[in-house]
Amino acid sequence: MTTKQDTQADVLPYEEPTGLEQFQETLREYGVTRAVTYGLLGVFLVWTLFPVYWLVTATLKTRQTLLSFPPQWIPLDAQFGNFAQLFAQRPDFVQFIINSTVVTITTTILATTIGAMAAYAFVTFDYPYNLDFHLPFYILSTRFMPPIVTIIPLFVIFRGVGLVNSLQGLILVYTMFNIPFAVWMMKGFFEEVPDSLIESAMIDGHTHLGAFFKIVLPLVKPGLIASAIFTTIITWNELLFAVILALNANAMTVPVGLASFVTKFSVQWINMSVGATIALVPVLLFAFVARQQLVRGFSMGAVGK
Repeated sequence: MTTKQDTQADVLPYEEPTGLEQFQETLREYGVTRAVTYGLLGVFLVWTLFPVYWLVTATLKTRQTLLSFPPQWIPLDAQFGNFAQLFAQRPDFVQFIINSTVVTITTTILATTIGAMAAYAFVTFDYPYNLDFHLPFYILSTRFMPPIVTIIPLFVIFRGVGLVNSLQGLILVYTMFNIPFAVWMMKGFFEEVPDSLIESAMIDGHTHLGAFFKIVLPLVKPGLIASAIFTTIITWNELLFAVILALNANAMTVPVGLASFVTKFSVQWINMSVGATIALVPVLLFAFVARQQLVRGFSMGAVGK
């Protein structure tokens, strides 16, 4: 039986709010806190998007307008012919776009597939000597060093096997450097798949390969898309290996083509702006189309098993 003394003991004593708490409550009541928050977010948004705005508007300006001071924030005399001028002066830029597309799509498919299969193996199988923990760490350790330290050995090896100035060489390098990222990103998603699903698939007669493709892979689709988006962005924008391993126009990618607009004697600002804007569109569209899956992938990987 509950007595009156027990009931009073369960009630927490009332504490008078401090002056700071009262001040914070007053700010929330009058909407000051929300206004400050939105204001800071707006400043951050402008700071982030202004370079993109300047890049896009530069494609509609003349060279004189672009370099004028004070700057012209809004192009009053839009020069839409700058896009046609780029391909007229540099028709090989079309080949750069094709090369980047082929390399990026192939690398994304290979790195994501191999990374997902490796992550599934690390999560599903038991390894002796705690290798299921050490092997993923060893794979990730290949990304600890700066990529530039590997460029000379890679160039010598690729020159010996005839992979310099070839799309196959770039695909091989990009796949090799993106697999560690894909493995570690996908490992968290596979750890959330219940072991009972894999065991049920094995009882139903599936092999591990069949369970991987038919049961597990559809469940980690958001993580697979998130990994593919980041692999696509990294590969599409990579410059270091492309500028060393691709020395002619048949194998050059878009970043190398953009770098070629900077010469010893001049900088082709308009052509560079137009080319960079064209290079910006595919990854933005890809991320925009898959944005829901990307957010779901992040939230799914953030929850522990």
